[in-house]
Amino acid sequence: MTPLAYITIDLNPMLGHLGPFPVRWYGLFMGLATLAGMVIVAVRFARRGIDPWRVFPMLIFAVPLGIIGARLFNVIDDFGFYRSDPGAIVSLPLGGLAIYGVIVGGVGGIVAYCWWRRLPILRVLDCLALAIPVGQLIGRCANIVNGDTWGYATRLPWAFVYTNRNALLPARLLGVPTQPTPVYEQLWLVVVIVLVWRIEPRLKTPGMAFVLYLGLYSFGRFFISFERVNNILFLGLREAQLVALIVLVLSVPAALWLRRRGSRASAGE
Repeated sequence: MTPLAYITIDLNPMLGHLGPFPVRWYGLFMGLATLAGMVIVAVRFARRGIDPWRVFPMLIFAVPLGIIGARLFNVIDDFGFYRSDPGAIVSLPLGGLAIYGVIVGGVGGIVAYCWWRRLPILRVLDCLALAIPVGQLIGRCANIVNGDTWGYATRLPWAFVYTNRNALLPARLLGVPTQPTPVYEQLWLVVVIVLVWRIEPRLKTPGMAFVLYLGLYSFGRFFISFERVNNILFLGLREAQLVALIVLVLSVPAALWLRRRGSRASAGE
């Protein structure tokens, strides 16, 4: 097998400048991911009798808390690095945003907004069950360009080879074929989206679609993370794998509670 069989990525993470402001591929794809998620949520709000314009103020809560949660999870995952360089925690180039932190922080902000504005929390969460994985699917394109979610070195013909000196993976891996872990996750996200889309109409209990998404995504992420170069935290597992296991374990009682809650509501009616 020759290096010509590999997929070479020579894109600079910096796309250019808009006046004095730097424009990065990461920001572009994150913006597209957010826009796609907003549209999906707004459409699903309208179908469920919720004012679709609620999406915009909801983002005021979700986006900053999602970024804070993402950075917090990343700091925990790579505590040794941030302990030696605390200023990197608030550095503006937004590499190192853990997806589970985005979900915890962003969904927490949405729940807080729903509680404040007296919106049906579980129905709103169900509207996120497709929006979040679609956003993740688009957002992973940013990781492909950045090289900031690199995998182990491999000789597989579909390996990524980063050659741009500004790529965010370690310099020692420039020119080295590595596992394309963002693509693995994108492929699994397509499966998640299809399954949620097909199964959701059969779920009559509010909240179940969101639990379904969390369980499906976490199942795939647990195995994909074996190919990611992340710090081992406990029992030979990485942070994302530990969180995935917690989500998978909690999703069962959560589904049972929602089902029991829905049955009581039906009986009351």
